[in-house]
Amino acid sequence: MLPRWRDHLHSPCPHRVPVYVKRGDRIEHGPVAPLDEGATGWIALASGDPVAENLAPLGWAPEVVALLGDGTGHARADRRGDVWLLSVYLPRDSGTPQLVRAALSPSLLITVAPADEPLLAAAAADLPDRPYLLASPSALLAELCQRAADGFLEQVDGYDDAFDQLEDSVLTGQDRARHVFSLRRQLHSLRLTIAEMRRTAGQLARRSGAAPGGDTDVFVDVYESLYHIIDNIDALRDNLTGLVDLQLNQRSMRLNEVMKFLTIFSTIFLPITFITGFFGMNLRPMPELFMPFSQELTILLMLLVVAVMIYIFHRRGWL
Repeated sequence: MLPRWRDHLHSPCPHRVPVYVKRGDRIEHGPVAPLDEGATGWIALASGDPVAENLAPLGWAPEVVALLGDGTGHARADRRGDVWLLSVYLPRDSGTPQLVRAALSPSLLITVAPADEPLLAAAAADLPDRPYLLASPSALLAELCQRAADGFLEQVDGYDDAFDQLEDSVLTGQDRARHVFSLRRQLHSLRLTIAEMRRTAGQLARRSGAAPGGDTDVFVDVYESLYHIIDNIDALRDNLTGLVDLQLNQRSMRLNEVMKFLTIFSTIFLPITFITGFFGMNLRPMPELFMPFSQELTILLMLLVVAVMIYIFHRRGWL
C-alpha cells in the first residue's frame, strides 16, 4: 500500500522524498534516485520543501532546479535541454486558481504544489489501480491538466447558474448591476488563467519533441478542452453584457412610464386650469357671474373636458 499523501509530502529527510515509479504494470514507491531504463516516475514535492536538496540525487543542472523552485507566477513552458519547466493552474473552491510548478523530463515528472492540493491527491490515490496513468511523464501531466480543465469547466457551470439567478432577478425589476459587473470581473480573470494554460498545452502539443518520450498528442485533448472552456466563458460574458443592456433598458422603460404618467396628468389638468383661471377673473360685466347654476355648469364642463381627453388618450393607446 502506498503511504498517505500528507505523510510522504512532509517527510523530514530531503533524500527520502517519495517517488511514484512505474515498472511494468506496477506502481512502486521509494526515495528520490535516478530511474532505471524503461521506468517512469512522478515526484510530488510540497510547497516550501527545499527543492535543491530533495532533487540533488537526480544530478540535474543547478539552474534547472533553481527555476523549478522559483517559479514565474504565471503559466509557462520553457525548455532547458531535455527538461521542460512548466507552471500550470489547478481549480480551487475559493475561486482563485492554484499555481503549480512542474518539471517534465523524458522519464520523470516533478510537481511542486501545496500538500493539501486535492487534485494531485486524487491522482496519487488513483495510481495503484490505474498504473497506465504513469505510462509516461507527459501522459501523467496531460491527465493532471485534463482534470484541471474538468474542474475549471465545473466552475464555469457554476457561473452559468449564477447568471441564471441574476437574469431572473433583473427580469423581476431588481437592480443587480453590481453583481453583474462582479461576475464579469471574475470571468475575465478566469479566462486569462485558462488562456495561459491553453497556450502552454498548445506549445507541448505543437512543437516537435515538446513532450519528452514522443507523446506530443496527449496534450491535444487538453488544448481542445481548454479552448471549449474559453468559448463558454466568452459566451457567458456576452450574455452578461446583454444582461447589463437589459437592465439599462428596463430603467429607461420605467423612467418613460413615469414621464408618461406625469405628462398625461399635466395634460389633463391643463384645460381645467385654463377654465378655472378664466372664470376666476373678477371683471365686470361678466354674464356668467350672474347665471343660475354657474358653478355647477363650470364643474360639469371641466369633467366633460377630462372625460373627452381620457377617451382620446385611450383610443390612441397612450393609456
